[in-house]
Amino acid sequence: MRFDRNAVTVGRYRRFLEALNSDGRSAWDHPEQPANVTHHPWTDRLRVPDYYENPRYESHPAVCVSWWSAYAFAAFEGKRLPTSLEWEAAARGGDGRLFPWGDEPDAARVNCADFWVGRPVVTYQAWYRDFAQDAVRRAGVTPADQRAGNSSPFGVADMVGNCWEWTSTSLGDAGEGVICGGSYDNPMRAVQTGSKGLYRKRGGSNAVGFRCVEDVTEPPSTQKAER
Repeated sequence: MRFDRNAVTVGRYRRFLEALNSDGRSAWDHPEQPANVTHHPWTDRLRVPDYYENPRYESHPAVCVSWWSAYAFAAFEGKRLPTSLEWEAAARGGDGRLFPWGDEPDAARVNCADFWVGRPVVTYQAWYRDFAQDAVRRAGVTPADQRAGNSSPFGVADMVGNCWEWTSTSLGDAGEGVICGGSYDNPMRAVQTGSKGLYRKRGGSNAVGFRCVEDVTEPPSTQKAER
């Protein structure tokens, strides 16, 4: 299996948008996709209204897309969403590290609340005081390829922080999908290789994006991340 090196970007997702049917659906839809779901981003939720039109955001993660859209996009590229366990293994590496780069926290390597505040954010009270009421106005996703230091031993980049990433995994509720990695509005302690959450599949958030994997037949020693 080969992971995308970076999260799916606005530029890549735009090519998918150009291939949609007039009703916003596609030939790559999941067979159980609800009838009223389309793959256009949730523009009313985007913090930047022209996020998908402005060339400035071409290399930023594709956010405010639902699980159904992430699934269809992956199929459009001949790929799929990773399971949550595949995602975690790609982020941890063979030694089970806490962060893609190792076991020591480093806010300079990751887009998270600590980075925007400028110091460690340890408690909920500190997060609420220093991030939610001030830094959140400046915070947001940044280009998917901006932080070379946030890379796993397998060369997969920016797997923690910046934006949560959809996986193909569901737990008890089939309407929810597992997301991994944490985002720009989480403190460092919540953006680790084992960080997971649940989000409704029909939802769209500025803090949730995705990346794809491709099943390949190469020997494991020759597999690598791409894009």
